[in-house]
Amino acid sequence: MRGFPPIQIFVLGLLFALLAVPMVQLTGNATHTPEVEPTAAQTRAEKKPVPAILRLRYAHRPTSISLKSEGRELFAKLDLTASPAELETEIVLSDDGNEFSLDAQWPAGTPDTALSLEIEPDGFDAKSETRWSSGTALSEILTFTW
Repeated sequence: MRGFPPIQIFVLGLLFALLAVPMVQLTGNATHTPEVEPTAAQTRAEKKPVPAILRLRYAHRPTSISLKSEGRELFAKLDLTASPAELETEIVLSDDGNEFSLDAQWPAGTPDTALSLEIEPDGFDAKSETRWSSGTALSEILTFTW
């Protein structure tokens, strides 16, 4: 003998509802604290400058060199008489990476030459990038990520 299907479906639904009540109690009452993303101003305020050593190596001595980070000139007082030229400064490290604008000029008649920039922030590994000039000028954007 078979049962009445509407009653069987009702009993099955009632069993699921009775099981659902404790499941909701166990999983639905957890306290949720939303994570607040810091604003850009807070992020910039929290990041402090880090002391860093900048080294510049070259095969042919450039007549002028410029290295800018966030619009600030880093090689303002660099002595180019010997390679490698070294300078201590402070840079602000970004989680997305730091972009440096490198511009260099050589005297007329200088062959294509290599220019290497090494940056070693205090407490971080040193990173190095080498670029080749085209003619007597070099203009590159270098990205370093720590």
